[in-house]
Amino acid sequence: MLREDFNRLTGEFEETLQQLATNITAGVLLERLSPMDLWKRAEANVTRLKELAGNCKELMLILKPESAAVVEQRFGVLFQGLVNFREILFQNSSEPLANSRLAFEQLRSAVADGSEFLLLIKDVRDNPSPVISEVLRLRETLESGSRVVTIEAPESIQPMLERLSKDIESVRGALAILERAVSDVKERVRVMQENSVRFVLSSASGEVKKESNLPSSSEKRGQLSLSQFKN
Repeated sequence: MLREDFNRLTGEFEETLQQLATNITAGVLLERLSPMDLWKRAEANVTRLKELAGNCKELMLILKPESAAVVEQRFGVLFQGLVNFREILFQNSSEPLANSRLAFEQLRSAVADGSEFLLLIKDVRDNPSPVISEVLRLRETLESGSRVVTIEAPESIQPMLERLSKDIESVRGALAILERAVSDVKERVRVMQENSVRFVLSSASGEVKKESNLPSSSEKRGQLSLSQFKN
């Protein structure tokens, strides 16, 4: 069932996010590591977190479509941070440790953004749209029925039963329409997200290349700016 899947994904997302945070605080992930060493240590959790975030987002848009704007915004911030983390590490640079430092800051920021996204996930889970919740309940009830029960009823309540039967058919039809609409929205959102990610990657690549052309730390005081990777 959809709600059971959402509960499972929520738990997995929280567990993966906590693992990343623990690895940072425990020193498993360090900005002093070479870019490839840092990526090898973080790759599994970062990749899994992106996957779980995307799966959770799709179910959130179904369970609470009126919150689509904030769901997309917080998902985009988290996803972009994780993408930037990898892209920075794989950029060619005369100062690899500078890349590690920039990427590490992106990862720490992404973990914080992930915590915000987790709060939103739990809010949608605990407070779904009343209409959607009722539709899902009716759907589960209809799908769980394995047999037809015949009830002998007095003629006086026959009209009531007939109206109830029509209402059930109307609910079935509304559910089918809703599912098609949600499917269309998800497809449009997917296309928009793909276009957004392509733009972000292109911009991030250009900015990191600019950074690599700046004077080295021995020639210029201060750390590399992270402003180009902030949302």
